[in-house]
Amino acid sequence: MAEEPKVCIDRVLSLDESFDAAQRAVEENPENLPVAVVHPGMGVTAPRPLELALIAGKKWKVGRTLRVGFLDGDQGVQGKVEQLAHQWSQFANLKLEFGPASGADIRISFKFQGSWSYIGTDAKGIGAGDATMNYGWLTPTTSDQEYERVVVHEFGHALGCIHEHQNPSTNIPWDKEAVYRYYGGPPNNWSRDQVDNNLFRKYSRDITNFSSFDRDSIMLYPIPNSHTVGDYEVGFNTELSDTDKSFITTMYPGAVKPGIEVTVGGPAAKESIGAHGESDLFRFTIAEAGTYTVETAGPTDVVMSVLGPDDETVLVGVDDDSGVGLNAKVTATLEPGTYFCRIRHYRPTGSGGYELTVRPQG
Repeated sequence: MAEEPKVCIDRVLSLDESFDAAQRAVEENPENLPVAVVHPGMGVTAPRPLELALIAGKKWKVGRTLRVGFLDGDQGVQGKVEQLAHQWSQFANLKLEFGPASGADIRISFKFQGSWSYIGTDAKGIGAGDATMNYGWLTPTTSDQEYERVVVHEFGHALGCIHEHQNPSTNIPWDKEAVYRYYGGPPNNWSRDQVDNNLFRKYSRDITNFSSFDRDSIMLYPIPNSHTVGDYEVGFNTELSDTDKSFITTMYPGAVKPGIEVTVGGPAAKESIGAHGESDLFRFTIAEAGTYTVETAGPTDVVMSVLGPDDETVLVGVDDDSGVGLNAKVTATLEPGTYFCRIRHYRPTGSGGYELTVRPQG
């Protein structure tokens, strides 16, 4: 790889900022509430406050129109960015509407060092006049290929995509000392901690949505052979891969599933998880206060969360294996109101069918 890589810089929130960002993310899209966390020796439990701050999703509400505006920059450069940004929305049920920076969800600058973007709904917590995305090296003379590589990458972050080399399923044979030496020098001048955060840190598998590692992903840094052990390198990916396209379609599906109605004490509702990262939403109504059991049946290993009443962001209980075999079961005292049940596969790439019942105890 003759050309030296210019890379995106992670925008990392402080712990306090992460608490606030998690709350805003769940308010924006209840699917951002992590349904469960796996604790060794404890099984699956509801996320604790600290864990919520660290693993809450960052997806925008499906079908939403995101307003995008420029804070500064050359008009011709702005036009190229706008043209390329729409590549994602061809495959995601989201619209990008370019206009004034005032009140925009995504605010773009060109005056800071490096290229970066806050991830998904993290942008909601950034000051109204501050940039949520920056392009530090794009100029009127930058090549079209570099424009496409950088702009599509940063808008992937803006929609909630992580760096592909930080995918939990990644197994890159890094030569860490070589990477520390390279990024520790100009123009990055990163500390070892900054290198760890930008390249080596992997996201938790408790994040619901991620695909198998994709060497062709637009979200992957270029990786020179000199940064790895053995014969391993990744070139400059400049367009959406097939996996990028299918993944963002799963994240923001064209048809939003309404909550599937389940009758308390009635027949089982039958559903299936057909794509990695997919989750199903059910709803049921409790007329009288009492103790109820919500339970799955079938061969599929699922994780289930029960939420409510009348609020998809309030967790009642979560489980994966308390039922028969691999089935989930939550028994709780419920007050009158509408409740929601969200179900996903235990493994991020798993699929399969199952049934759900809700029944009173006694």
